[in-house]
Amino acid sequence: MTRLTVQSGDFLQGEGEYRNGALTLKTPRSPSPGERISLARITDLKLANLESTRSLGTALGWGVAGALVAGPVGLLAGLLLGGKEEEVTFLATFKDGRKLLAITDGKTWSKIDDNWRRYQRPAAA
Repeated sequence: MTRLTVQSGDFLQGEGEYRNGALTLKTPRSPSPGERISLARITDLKLANLESTRSLGTALGWGVAGALVAGPVGLLAGLLLGGKEEEVTFLATFKDGRKLLAITDGKTWSKIDDNWRRYQRPAAA
């Protein structure tokens, strides 16, 4: 299960999730636990924004781990390379006309995008 944050569209703002090829999103009709929508019901999926951020806490953790393994050089490498995170904003349009603007992490976006593309391929004859 991976989390996403609904920013706007035809769904209630707040937390949603992606699991097993479907999004679970809160709607006015189904605020809890939300409506489960298969990725096959998405007609268009677009990456709106990709931001790389650094988490100070994670970078410090990698720095300490690097220092334990390789001393001062490991500390520097851990601080420079650790703590990088991607935040992805995406737009989805569903077959019923509803739209979704949401934010998630890079790994979750990759899963959603890859699985959605599988649904878009025509079936082999």
